[in-house]
Amino acid sequence: MKLLSVNVSLAKEVTYKGKTIITGIFKEPVEGRVKVNTLNLEGDGQADLIAHGGEQRAVLVYSYENYTFWENELNRKDFKMGQFGENFTVEGMLDEDIHIGDRFQIGTALFEVSQPRVTCYKLAIKMDIEGFYNQVLKSNRPGFYFRVLEEGEVGSGDLIEKVHEDPVRMTVAEMNRLLYFELDNMDDARKALRIEALSPGWRKSFEDRLAKAEISEKTQEKYRVLVVDKKVPESDTITSFYLVSEDGKPLPIFMPGQFLPLKLDIPGQYKPVYRTYSLSDSPNRDHYRLTIKREPAPPDRPDLYPGVSSNYFHDHVNSGDKLLAKSPRGKFFLDPRAENPVVLLSAGVGTTPLVSMLNAIVDSGSKRPVWFIHGARNSREHVFGKHVHLVAKENKNVSVHIRYSKPLPDDKEGVVYDDVGYVDTELVKKLLPGKEVDFYLCGPTPFMQSLFNGLVDMGVSGDKVHYEFFGPASVLKDRSKISTEKRVAAASECCGEIEVNFSSSGVKTNWNNSFDSILDLAEANGLSPDYSCRSGICHTCASKLNYGEIEYSEEPLNPPDQGYVLICCSKPKSNVVLDV
Repeated sequence: MKLLSVNVSLAKEVTYKGKTIITGIFKEPVEGRVKVNTLNLEGDGQADLIAHGGEQRAVLVYSYENYTFWENELNRKDFKMGQFGENFTVEGMLDEDIHIGDRFQIGTALFEVSQPRVTCYKLAIKMDIEGFYNQVLKSNRPGFYFRVLEEGEVGSGDLIEKVHEDPVRMTVAEMNRLLYFELDNMDDARKALRIEALSPGWRKSFEDRLAKAEISEKTQEKYRVLVVDKKVPESDTITSFYLVSEDGKPLPIFMPGQFLPLKLDIPGQYKPVYRTYSLSDSPNRDHYRLTIKREPAPPDRPDLYPGVSSNYFHDHVNSGDKLLAKSPRGKFFLDPRAENPVVLLSAGVGTTPLVSMLNAIVDSGSKRPVWFIHGARNSREHVFGKHVHLVAKENKNVSVHIRYSKPLPDDKEGVVYDDVGYVDTELVKKLLPGKEVDFYLCGPTPFMQSLFNGLVDMGVSGDKVHYEFFGPASVLKDRSKISTEKRVAAASECCGEIEVNFSSSGVKTNWNNSFDSILDLAEANGLSPDYSCRSGICHTCASKLNYGEIEYSEEPLNPPDQGYVLICCSKPKSNVVLDV
């Protein structure tokens, strides 16, 4: 295997169908040694950083053997190195032979295959062939991306040495075919997710495919009856409810961090109340545990009603009572089988999904390093403190740090808590050896504001920050700092033709499948629509649909009013006009 040519280009303007397009696809060969950086090659650039470039797609590779194929296919002899927009034109690296996750030494740099190339209309511009990207897909010769594991220098003529072969052994061609043409192949979709090196964008595409298959079953799911097995006070204001199946059948499994959707018939309410509560125990149990805080009226507004559902649970739900629930769901969860270090950051009752994660890690037997960092007012409001300390005592890979903001006289420092104050990024810096870990956050708004933005300021990569946040989007004012990294491009055409018009804001933009929802698209364009659950539960994000069609990626438990859509869990099927 050999590196035949190194090709780079900065982004430039070209005219296409009467429009000015900015693109970096017109690569030109360069002589001599070229520096390889983590994000790209020296002298190279990309115009659309959502769909191209970045850590996962630092270097685009295409095999020279494909040149011969396309010369015959297109009856052309005018190709030059870099013709297909690639950074590396190589010899002996066909897509059918290279595996996702394989590693290669070239010059003094080390590379890893992260994903197949995602072709888009800009390749058609370069080739001057309308729809050429479809021909590339059908040929199953997409090329592939390298991520850079070790920076260095490369140059044309360098030999390419394979230094590691991925154990899953799924080739670039197989991966490309799986995504675009084998839509019902769920077994290989699960196999693809076993590839540790697979880029987040492609990983998410397969996760979404499996989730949609599950959702299509869940939309037909009826509410099942759960029975309260026991009711256990955890603190002055927080109580746990243990739920079991009425019919004795096994409960649907869930991922640690997910929540349970409930339909509550509360006296005094004219219609059912739909609520979700995080499951607070490990999935490897024969019960569900909900740990619920009683929500009083705000201290500065005693005229407002206290929390309807939380007070109903505390005052009226007892052992033997029956509740209606659907299967657990939610996008905030942890894979207990992974081995990367993890930090669980919480405050108040936000600890519930993180205790579920902690228990799941321990129950799985994993030895991955875990830091459990929690903030509470004092022992009266601190839940699961004894349990978490016991877990740390019995598992050397678990470290715990508890901060009380207003400890009681009887609260012993060094026993029930570690120091006084609030959980913040300064504490995180003090406790952790580095920032290359996964962070999971859940807690009240001030806590989320501080930690969310503080971690970004620390330089933590956006795809390492996972969070459960309930409230208006405008509250986390610095979300834009990591929005691009969080919206890793999904494996699809990079620039869609569907237009989304946020009419009330005067913003028009094209849909891009790198977004999970219309809400994500709105936020990426500087808008801050209200939302709360981001799961189609609460209807806070309900917006009027003035024109067009949408589809739900996660079917809402309770459909919105006629003419309205829930933008937190929907995507456009056609051009749409929304009152946002």
